[in-house]
Amino acid sequence: MKTFFTAIIASVALAGIAAAGTVNFSNFGSTWEIQASGTPINGGFVSVGTTGVSDFSDAAAAQTALAADFTAFGASTDFGGAAAFNIDGFFSGVGQGNGGDAAFDGKNIIIVGGDGADIASSSHLFVIDTGAAFAADAPLFAANVDINTGAKLGAAGGTAVAAGVAGAFQAAAVGAVIPEPGVSVLALFAAGFLALRRRR
Repeated sequence: MKTFFTAIIASVALAGIAAAGTVNFSNFGSTWEIQASGTPINGGFVSVGTTGVSDFSDAAAAQTALAADFTAFGASTDFGGAAAFNIDGFFSGVGQGNGGDAAFDGKNIIIVGGDGADIASSSHLFVIDTGAAFAADAPLFAANVDINTGAKLGAAGGTAVAAGVAGAFQAAAVGAVIPEPGVSVLALFAAGFLALRRRR
């Protein structure tokens, strides 16, 4: 009896996964290598989802707004991982969820990526409005998106490192710059020195 109920629960869970909408996101179609200050990104994150942010004229302000208002569609992926054949500057991921959910239905599919663990911790970010929209399953929602159109943050430029690619795409430098530990220590020494000097 226990095995029977386990089988039913597993069947329901798998049916839910099978019915989920899917967004395949990658830069292998466009073959644009994503870089941060001229270096292909390794690690970091790339995610698909949606946002209400529309002003990207100030990269640091856009980062803050995105960190507060980006709704991810499924799990993110990284640059240069196994899914991207271990090629730095490239990514490949699959987001799964309910495209008909109120948070997504009819809204444009946005690709966001950076060199940190997430939006807030990245020192370089790129944002692509793919122009494709989320939709309800009818009977199944699926989309394939790339970075070849709709750049809101970041731009083509620089020289690609990998051979045979279309070119380089530079993620924009944003406000989350974490100083090296040595710089922080020097800043503390300087502050202490100034405090001692004022006492005299």
